[in-house]
Amino acid sequence: MVHYQYSGNEHDVIAGIGLVNLLWHNLTTVESIPIDYCIYDKDSDGKTKNTHFSEMLALAKKRRIKPEAVAMDAWYSSLDNLKSIRSHGWGWVTTLRKNRIVNRNIT
Repeated sequence: MVHYQYSGNEHDVIAGIGLVNLLWHNLTTVESIPIDYCIYDKDSDGKTKNTHFSEMLALAKKRRIKPEAVAMDAWYSSLDNLKSIRSHGWGWVTTLRKNRIVNRNIT
């Protein structure tokens, strides 16, 4: 399960286990609560990080979690992910990757 992948902490490619996590962060109390996580291992489950991301959001919706917004790393700022978030009735906050086209008509 160890693969070479980019680390935002190291700003380099390192060997490690891919972890995709979902946290609830309360802006008032500044508390973070883990909601869900999964090990990213495309070789064993065939899923991409974006697939895991989308599935975790769908499960959060099923669990009746109601965020004011979904904050995420630019890695997850694909149009499909943004539309997925919007389909749950949530807003989003992220930085956009250089290769993303800004479109204000995301429906």
